[in-house]
Amino acid sequence: MADLESQISPLAAGNLRRERTSKCFVYLLAGFVIFLAALLFAVLVLRVKSPEIKLSFVTVKNLNDSSWPPSFNTTLAAEMTVKNPNLGYYEFEPSTVSFLYGGSRVGNSRLVKGEARGKKTARVSFGVDVRSNRLPEGPNTLANDIDSGMVRLSGSAVVSGRLTLWIINKSVTGKMDCTMTLVVKSKTIEGLVCRK
Repeated sequence: MADLESQISPLAAGNLRRERTSKCFVYLLAGFVIFLAALLFAVLVLRVKSPEIKLSFVTVKNLNDSSWPPSFNTTLAAEMTVKNPNLGYYEFEPSTVSFLYGGSRVGNSRLVKGEARGKKTARVSFGVDVRSNRLPEGPNTLANDIDSGMVRLSGSAVVSGRLTLWIINKSVTGKMDCTMTLVVKSKTIEGLVCRK
């Protein structure tokens, strides 16, 4: 009987050791998988990108121009898009879109706050009065541009807001930088280009 017990005992101990080794391996493997999942989550989901802001269109509602003294006065109807490249919910604050001629502001419009859901684009319509009499005193090329019938304008804006994704609540800012040409004769906007 003693011989039988001495034979069973080492077998049981060996099985116990194998069972512990297997459990240890499973725990290590599970820990590695959780680590990889957390790393992928951090890289793919939590990496916050700035929203893409641009003018999707600009149209001329009315236009008055004069060769002498050189001047123009126009009302533009426009649409700005806020594309949210993130998975989270982006809520942006009120902002200002400025229109410039020769680097000087000739018009601006105050935009209301809005929101863009994850991977979606929000659209904001607005109107703006653009007037050359807002130009600062000093030399400029307005007379030449009015004579040529092509007035080059630019539009800029900074849009700030908060991105919310589960436990993340992060401040995110996007910038808009667009150029366009006001064609005096046809009273149209051509060559609208926005840089990323």
